[in-house]
Amino acid sequence: MNTNQLKKFAQEARRKLIDQVSAKLNYVLTSDTAELREKSSSINKLKEALKETSKEQLIDKVAYTWFNRFVALRFMDVNDYQPLGVKILSSLQGYTTPEILDDAKRGNLNEELQVDRRKIGDLLDGRIPSSNAQNEVYKLLLTGVCNHLYKTFPFLFERIDDYTELLLPDDLTSEFSIIQDIRNGMSKEDCKEVEIIGWLYQFYISERNEELISSKKKYKKEELAPASQLFTPRWIVEYMVDNTLGQIWTEISPSTKVTDSLEYYIKPTYSVRRERKSVEEIKFFEPCVGSGHILSYAFDVFYKIYEEEGYNPSEIPELILTKNLFGIDIDQRAAQLASFVLMMKAREKSRRFFRKEVIANISYYQDFEFDDKFNHATALGSLIQVEYSEYESLQVYENSLFGERQKELKKLYRLLGQRYDVVVTNPPYINSSRMEDKLKDYVQNKYPETKTDLFATFILRCLELCNEDGLTGYMTPFVWMFISSYEKLRKELISKHFINNLIQLEYSGFDGATVPICTFTLRNKKLKGEKGNYIRLSDFKGAKVQPTKTLEAIKNPECGWYHKSNQTDFSKIPGSPIGYWATENIFKNFLVGNALIEKSKPCQGMATTNNNLFVREWHEIKNVDSNFNTQDIKETLSNNHKWYPYNKGGKFRKWFGNIDKVVNFENGGKSICDYIDNTPNVKVKSNGRVINKQYYFKKGITWTLLSSSYFGVRILEHGSVFDINGMSMFFDKNLNQRFYYLGLLSSKITTKLLSILNPTLAFQVGDLNKLPIIVDEAKLSNITDFVTINIEISKCEWNSKETSWDFNKNELIRIKGDDLIQSFDLYKQYWTNKFYKVFKNERELNRQFIEIYGLQDELTPDVPLEDITILKEETSIVNEELVFDQKEVFTQFISYAAGCMFGRYSLDKEGLILANQGEALQDYLLKVEKQESELSFVPDDDNIIPILDDEWFEDDIVGRFHAFLKASFGEQNFEKNLSFVEESIGKDIRKYFVKDFYKDHIKRYKKRPIYWMFSSPKGSFNVLVYMHRYTPDTLNQVLNGYLNEYREKLKTRIETLDHLMVSGSPSEQNKASKEKDKIQMILLELQEYEREILYPLATERISIDLDDGVLVNYNKFGKAIASVAGLNDKKAKEKVKKFDWIDTTTIR
Repeated sequence: MNTNQLKKFAQEARRKLIDQVSAKLNYVLTSDTAELREKSSSINKLKEALKETSKEQLIDKVAYTWFNRFVALRFMDVNDYQPLGVKILSSLQGYTTPEILDDAKRGNLNEELQVDRRKIGDLLDGRIPSSNAQNEVYKLLLTGVCNHLYKTFPFLFERIDDYTELLLPDDLTSEFSIIQDIRNGMSKEDCKEVEIIGWLYQFYISERNEELISSKKKYKKEELAPASQLFTPRWIVEYMVDNTLGQIWTEISPSTKVTDSLEYYIKPTYSVRRERKSVEEIKFFEPCVGSGHILSYAFDVFYKIYEEEGYNPSEIPELILTKNLFGIDIDQRAAQLASFVLMMKAREKSRRFFRKEVIANISYYQDFEFDDKFNHATALGSLIQVEYSEYESLQVYENSLFGERQKELKKLYRLLGQRYDVVVTNPPYINSSRMEDKLKDYVQNKYPETKTDLFATFILRCLELCNEDGLTGYMTPFVWMFISSYEKLRKELISKHFINNLIQLEYSGFDGATVPICTFTLRNKKLKGEKGNYIRLSDFKGAKVQPTKTLEAIKNPECGWYHKSNQTDFSKIPGSPIGYWATENIFKNFLVGNALIEKSKPCQGMATTNNNLFVREWHEIKNVDSNFNTQDIKETLSNNHKWYPYNKGGKFRKWFGNIDKVVNFENGGKSICDYIDNTPNVKVKSNGRVINKQYYFKKGITWTLLSSSYFGVRILEHGSVFDINGMSMFFDKNLNQRFYYLGLLSSKITTKLLSILNPTLAFQVGDLNKLPIIVDEAKLSNITDFVTINIEISKCEWNSKETSWDFNKNELIRIKGDDLIQSFDLYKQYWTNKFYKVFKNERELNRQFIEIYGLQDELTPDVPLEDITILKEETSIVNEELVFDQKEVFTQFISYAAGCMFGRYSLDKEGLILANQGEALQDYLLKVEKQESELSFVPDDDNIIPILDDEWFEDDIVGRFHAFLKASFGEQNFEKNLSFVEESIGKDIRKYFVKDFYKDHIKRYKKRPIYWMFSSPKGSFNVLVYMHRYTPDTLNQVLNGYLNEYREKLKTRIETLDHLMVSGSPSEQNKASKEKDKIQMILLELQEYEREILYPLATERISIDLDDGVLVNYNKFGKAIASVAGLNDKKAKEKVKKFDWIDTTTIR
């Protein structure tokens, strides 16, 4: 089945139907024709409906009603299931029009079809004028068919005597009609499987589903259904049904052979015998039935059981639909399709089934204003608690005004009042923050232990709907197994119920969900001392491989990812995570070790609530306003600094680093607190956001909250505030033991333990608090030494990059040889030794901690080279060897050279030189403490460096780079060194500066560049400006000192070319002519750049404030400055224009 094609078809069909129904609605409401006057009753019903619902909701309902009907008709056409024995939407082989229309043309209509035959004949014969007789006839036939099918499918084909017919699209027979789209979209091949109905339902609402989920707002009642629908993969459906219904039947009939044919049935470790009862007594319920996918497969399993029991095949379908299968949903359209699916399953088994007028036990929730339990049923759904006695006592007054409604209500009381042998569902996943108000209140009141998410509530609700010895099956996010929000749920399941079996999918194991998934079955009654079966697919990436690896495990329990576990052991671990793969030794460690919370203080950090206002990359702001060495929060009250290091976590990295941002924490964060406390309608004040302040600026250990790979933990030196994403721990006592703890947390031991406590992408404080800590005093000193060395190496590597505030000089300058070739070789030798030193230390730390925790039989100390977190930009691992990226090493060298050109760095003094607003060459000389004549390399005087396709200026960037290369490595080897640089970067140095330098700079500085490129529209003119040295006169200098001068140089070049075009050889004349044409185009570009863009800005003398950050300041220069996606594109500008703390009129 081509699901991608089905998705495209269903989405396009929805849009088309909504457009056509909308157009028809407008026509009906605004037109006055004889035809419409005949249908005044239907129009009045339409107007009444519009009083009770919105126009959009009514259009949506009519559109999906017709879509469901068209889908059902096409499916029955293809499979020859039509009760009338004629195809309604489809044509016969060799024909193009629907078979029923061809029959009408021949006067050969089925006698059972109630239509106006005279009108049809008159239209076809032309006695009734019509612009499209065939279309009008087909519309009459289609309406008649829908009315006829009401007898067999009353849930889907209600009698059309209301506005639904009025809003049927006009075009039904052309090649562009929705009917043709249905025929094309539902291929004969795809229609062989009834599963197509479920896929089409999901895909039809998929765009609405995505829209609602991405909106991040609280759902309205009518949005709950489309927001929570998720089609369950076939293999998971089979697993859930095989291990609930299949399991129950093996207990009723131990000699059964049915389970032999159930591919995903997992034989339990225990044995349970039930009293013998008839298969007709087994009740199977789906409380969130959706499009009936689960019930469809349950039908197949029931059919096998009935066959084994010797029932007459013609009787089986009716028995299954009337006695065994039950379902309900909050979405009427889903319930319609679920009923249709079961009817098709029955028809597949019995050709005469439709004659029996059997209806499936499937219903949908409606709000009954006269009933206290069901007055908000469309929000509460199957959570509504009903006792069977309430169903029995509910009175129905058939002849009363509410008689029909009371019958519908009675059905709901029955479905929720009776108890079932099996309850299986894929429940809605809706977080409490997004629940509709009535639903949220109900869940908090009735199910407080699972109020976090609706899926968790349904786990308990299904157990309530189940018989005492029944089984339940689920597909849910697997977070309930581990995170603290669901601890009460876990304890409830462990103490009162039994986890029969469970499959934990890999993170990307289910294409349809944005959360990691598990599927599992529960026994309502606890089995003491028995073990459940578990399959862990975490190591197998991708949705396609999940069912394959599951079957592998079922067939071979020794595969390595099949586990058996006694759930009572889970309680030995703090928080009772479902750590089914934990061994006896691991459980022992949790009992023996002290919880981390007893030895340290793991803390959640600050949330500013507006990082755009309060947080910057450290290189964006004035260095003089920053303090990188604060040791106590009290210092911020008096040291007159505004910006302080801000630990926000960052990517996976061990030992040291990842702090590259600063936060405005002047006066103890007063501006942040004031902002939070004065924000309208704020729920959490600053005392709940700016938390754990007593640990700000202290030494400790830090890690990243969210990681797509591993747990990266690092030493935290004094001086920084930590963010909610930069989780940190501190030590009130034994501060020096933090090195031992860092070694432990960086080892395989912690990775193993955290995978049990919470194998999600988030490393929460609560999870680390529970880690068992065993300190081996005999190994303490040795471990501390290994950790200290790794910290020193990682710190050295972090500070070797200019994106660190402790950067001193480029590594090729620091590890200096006679020339660049030798320097690069020395660089590789030095860092190869450091890399392997970290590698060996990590391996040794693993070995020692594995020994301390007694896990030698479960873990090895091996460390993949890919997991060493230094030199990630400069190296890669190829065939288990460390390979250096020569191009990256030399682009860093070139970037450092640019920094020296602008005076940010110096060959005469290490570290940052010019990094404050408006600084000039004189400031540089003062800081390096030398006269200009004494300098090894003199930075640019006017802070403007041209980047052009040729040497039009003496101080262009290529000339400056040549001078830098001579100053740093000597003139004697200049040509050799330049050649090696160009070989390393793979191109001529000028081409690199013109084409690649700025892209590399943008990437290196995370789209917050410090060197800004002012560029003409087509890039013929480019100059670099260092933003810290920018002044309001800079653009004027760019205009007069460079742009105009460049234009004059181009004009002079044209004069030379004119001379060549007269006196040169033919080839010289041809080349000169082409070059002249090119220059003239450039001159036009530069003229426009000056007149329309640069001159107006230069006259404004634009000022910038570095405290506002690059995002704001860069956008003050409109089209004069180079375009950077995510920095000054349309979306970024719109974002900046919403900042209420700047003058937005300056954003261009």
